[in-house]
Amino acid sequence: MTHSIPTVLHHFVTASLIVGVMSQSVLANQSLQPSTAPFQPEMFQQGMCTPMTQGITNTTINQAALTEPSLWLVRDQIAALDKFGRRLVDGWLVCNGATEANRVDVVVNAQLWSLLDYFDRYEFLNRFGRVTSGYGYNLRVFDPQGAMLATYTCEFSSNVATKQTPPKAIACTSFDILARTNFWSPIKPMNGF
Repeated sequence: MTHSIPTVLHHFVTASLIVGVMSQSVLANQSLQPSTAPFQPEMFQQGMCTPMTQGITNTTINQAALTEPSLWLVRDQIAALDKFGRRLVDGWLVCNGATEANRVDVVVNAQLWSLLDYFDRYEFLNRFGRVTSGYGYNLRVFDPQGAMLATYTCEFSSNVATKQTPPKAIACTSFDILARTNFWSPIKPMNGF
């Protein structure tokens, strides 16, 4: 039985990626946990982090300065890819944490999310997570009913709270709830695996 070189190469690359991702998930920092703040779809719709705290949504625009974190570009870059499309991201809510880390809650179209394979969900989480972590925020992904689908959680240096220097992520880890698998990334994730 003869295999063409592209077929053999495809199987080798696929096996390498699976082994690499599985071995990295074992190495993932188990102490990094996503925010335990409850996600309430009603509060999300109102743009509220808590009953007394207004958050920043995808419709919030600061007329005087840049709205931070600025997530519109990454949303549009993801929407430009056929595998994700413009309907995947329904919206986001940015919450500045007083008692816990800053977080961004993103709501995605559950039907479209379920159609994504493992690698596509990783790509989405990595793209959005790298941007949010660059602003000093952790990322949580939910469906419209409030079920957590994935997280991108970082351990930030102490100067994130003081805002004296740009935040520096020490380590980040991602978790895909559907696959029940950690996506591991080293210090300040790079492109690829």
